[in-house]
Amino acid sequence: MTDPISTLRTELTALDRAYSPGHHGLWSARKRTGLIDTALIHLFESGAPPRGTAIAALGGYGRARQFPFSDIDLLILHDGTDTGDVATLTDHLLYPLWDAGFELGQAVRTPVECLDAAGERLDVLTAMLDARYLAGDEILLHAALEPVRRLASDDIESFVLRLGEAAERRSERFGSAAHLLEPDLKEGSGGLRDIASFGWLEAGLGTTLEAAAVLRTAERGALEEAEEFLTRARGAVHLHRGKRSDRLTSDLQVGVARDMGFADEPLLPAPDGLMRAVFEHARSVAFIRDQVFARILGRARPAPVGSAAPDVRGAEDVLASLLAVAESGDAEPPIALLDAIENADLPDPIVWTAGMRSRLMSLLRLGGPGAAMLDTLDRLDVLRRFIPAWTAVRCRPQRDPYHRFTVDTHLTEALTGMARMLADGAELDPADAFESGVVDAVPDRDALLLGALLHDIGKNGGGNHVPVGAEVARDTLMALGVPAATRDLATFMVAEHLLLPDTATRRDLTDENLVLDVAARIATPERLAALYLLAKADALATGPAAWTPWRRALVRELAMRVQRVFDRGEMGSELAERLSDRISTVRDLLANEPQDSVERFLARMPRGYFLAVEPVRAARHFTTIAPEIGAHEARTAAVPGVREGSYELLVVAADHPGLLSQIAGSLALAGLSVLSAQVFTTNDHVAVDLFEVEGAFEGEIGEDRWREFRGTLRKAVEGRLSLGHRVAEKRRPYPAKTGAAPVTVAVDNQASDFYTVVEVGAPDRIGLLFDITSALAEAGLDVHVAKVATYTGRVIDAFYIRNADGTKVTDPAVIQQIEAALRTLN
Repeated sequence: MTDPISTLRTELTALDRAYSPGHHGLWSARKRTGLIDTALIHLFESGAPPRGTAIAALGGYGRARQFPFSDIDLLILHDGTDTGDVATLTDHLLYPLWDAGFELGQAVRTPVECLDAAGERLDVLTAMLDARYLAGDEILLHAALEPVRRLASDDIESFVLRLGEAAERRSERFGSAAHLLEPDLKEGSGGLRDIASFGWLEAGLGTTLEAAAVLRTAERGALEEAEEFLTRARGAVHLHRGKRSDRLTSDLQVGVARDMGFADEPLLPAPDGLMRAVFEHARSVAFIRDQVFARILGRARPAPVGSAAPDVRGAEDVLASLLAVAESGDAEPPIALLDAIENADLPDPIVWTAGMRSRLMSLLRLGGPGAAMLDTLDRLDVLRRFIPAWTAVRCRPQRDPYHRFTVDTHLTEALTGMARMLADGAELDPADAFESGVVDAVPDRDALLLGALLHDIGKNGGGNHVPVGAEVARDTLMALGVPAATRDLATFMVAEHLLLPDTATRRDLTDENLVLDVAARIATPERLAALYLLAKADALATGPAAWTPWRRALVRELAMRVQRVFDRGEMGSELAERLSDRISTVRDLLANEPQDSVERFLARMPRGYFLAVEPVRAARHFTTIAPEIGAHEARTAAVPGVREGSYELLVVAADHPGLLSQIAGSLALAGLSVLSAQVFTTNDHVAVDLFEVEGAFEGEIGEDRWREFRGTLRKAVEGRLSLGHRVAEKRRPYPAKTGAAPVTVAVDNQASDFYTVVEVGAPDRIGLLFDITSALAEAGLDVHVAKVATYTGRVIDAFYIRNADGTKVTDPAVIQQIEAALRTLN
């Protein structure tokens, strides 16, 4: 006689080898189930089964949903009269299967034991609701199953609640099959376990869900399509992994996509096409599950069978009906409304009216309930008619370690978070003056909601999602008829939504250039507040790793620094536009220079330089500043100044402590008076010092005087010349003026986020700038910006200084030392 287990193994191997994308779905699961049935029935009948015994398939095997490496769930039922013979039968059934390597989930019970176990555990109850007779005493099996079925049917509401709680626990443990990048196709929310729950409900109700008026015909079709697809996908995962495995991990997605017939498309690679399909089906399953549970429990108040459908004639009626549901607090629209929306004659795309736009904004302001109505439209395949761009992001996976949702779900989650922050300040820290104040800084709440809803709309496979998204958002908002000001702010949010988080986490926040650049791009406090709110809503909708205390602190610090720039008037929309225009003009003026050198020059220079120096002058400076400079090199360039008899002097050197005093001393020794000075430092630590000078003793400065200055400066930089004694000797024939105003010194740590500002007022004299800068250098301080001006015999100098380690000067002892040293300059 042929060994039934050997035959079973051979036939299953042949079935697996014959795998094809078109066959490894429910057909294959049923075929596999039938082969196992034949072998088990043969074993049972050949084992001389005693009277009062039967075998039945349970769980997925009972539903004829058997996968390549699934357990074979088997019930061996007996009446309890001859346990010895039952034990012999059990061994006869199970050992051949174990020896052949099959995984079994077996239970040996009497009818009473079946009822007791089902009463205690939901998984036993649902497994027995799937029970399917195989062989033996069929009357005994019916007697065991009927009381078990009544456990569900006698209190269907309690049964539904237990199923809902189990679904929530699975979701917490396995996540959602509708958006996780590596979903569990069986246990994840929206997976095959949820599909099985509809059969358990029908067993409890004793009729079909359609007959019970809790499932629509279209929903049944969606469930059948989802089950076929997810069954094929799970079967493919089993075969690729070579063992029982239900998670569709990233390493399997290419192969599974190929096996299931997916191919690369222009904007959608095959693995993403596979995952989009998984997400679409799983989301549909989870949506229908929640609908059916709510309808059975009476939460959605389904219209009685045969009642008239609501009057939904057009797009405005659709939005009005869903808005009414959301405002009423109902979790789900009634069945009749869903049917009416799905059957409504809607244009594609829909042309927006003012009334429709008003209702959409009312939905968005509701946050979560409004987002749920958008989700309803999406499930009914209607949302794409209202917002065509939604089609490209619907169920699209995101390939990065931070995101936990598909693109469209991420967008509605961000919208929900934004609405909560606007409504009651949720997620904002009331003890944080900055955070609690940002909401009030943006009067246009509609722009915030639209910006949140559309911020990642560019993730459509068409390239860099930020510029693509800005264009798509602008077109979408134009189609909606959104007012220009709202449209502009929302589009700006989409275009710059990564500015704060990316800058804060990747750049040096102590770089003043950086903060000014960010302020210039943002331009207004309202835009800054909008970007901060969006950064927070975006991060919270992304996942825990996107808004850690560290990331939050960095984003907040950057936003506060930019806000202080606005508060001090250092940047605004006009200054931002001016800065952008000036940099563009410099770029144009240097069009004939190597462009990589030009871009490096523009990036290195402080933004204050471009605001202070006209583009023509900045372009002229390029040839002096751009080349790399040696450690002891000092370059100079002098041209006639704007005033008669004055000269513009540019000095470029590697920055080091005391450099400014070396330049100032060299100027004094060459008989050159400083009328004004602007000192800048590039981001790679090169000093760019710009002076307006005139001859101290004669009007014209000849080449010999410039040569003397350059020679003295070179020796000073190289450390071959001590300037202090020589400057004192130069000044000796010219005694200080009597009756001059005293020296004033002010040290300010509030005027700048990055530097301590020291302002010095003093009577003008030969070498005064050298004396001041020498005192600062002797205190170990670096001068990063200096603004020097002479007013009819009195000098007002402002120096932006830091300690050698780059920190502001806050030590009271050092501040006192600075003040004392500078006041001795009288």
